[in-house]
Amino acid sequence: MQTAYNVIAYKDKPRLWTAVEMLRTTEEIERRLEEVSLPLLILHGEADIVTDPSVSKALHEKASSSDKKLILYMDAYHSLLEGEPDEMIVRVFGDIISWLNEHKKGRGTKGKGALDWMRLL
Repeated sequence: MQTAYNVIAYKDKPRLWTAVEMLRTTEEIERRLEEVSLPLLILHGEADIVTDPSVSKALHEKASSSDKKLILYMDAYHSLLEGEPDEMIVRVFGDIISWLNEHKKGRGTKGKGALDWMRLL
C-alpha cells in the first residue's frame, strides 16, 4: 500500500528566519565534517528533493570516523520513517536495528537482539 508522501510534513514556504538558520547551520556542519569521528550510520533516500543525496555522500566521505556506513534507498524521499510505503519503513528500521545490534557487541552490554530494539520503537 502506498502512503501519501510526508502526510504530516510542513508544506508551506519556509519562514525567512527559519531558512536563514537552516542555511547557517548547514554551512557550519559542512565546515566541520572532518571532526565527525564517532560511529556513524547515514541513511538517505535517493529520490530526496529536500536534501540532495550528495550531501550524505560528502558526509560519509569526509567524516574522519573509521566506523561509518552509508545506505541509500532507491525511490525513497526525505522522511524515511514517515510517508513512505510500509515496506520501506520496515526496511529502514531493520537497517537501523542491525547497525545498533552490530555496535552493541563488545560494549559490556547484555543486549538481547533486534526484537528488544524494536520494542523500544
